[in-house]
Amino acid sequence: MTLVAGMHSANPDLTLREIATQLERLHERTPRGGTKWAASPVKNLLDRARRLGLVEDRQEVNQALL
Repeated sequence: MTLVAGMHSANPDLTLREIATQLERLHERTPRGGTKWAASPVKNLLDRARRLGLVEDRQEVNQALL
């Protein structure tokens, strides 16, 4: 989860599929132990990271700056 959160924080413009592709290139296992990443597990991990405060949405950051 922290790896996915870090990828998103480093480049918030990456799509879920692009993050999945990067995870495959890094030979990271999926939450179920597989090797092929899809967008849905990436989204689930990002949602979990948001709930834990590891990732902030750009909209939240923009609101905080106002």
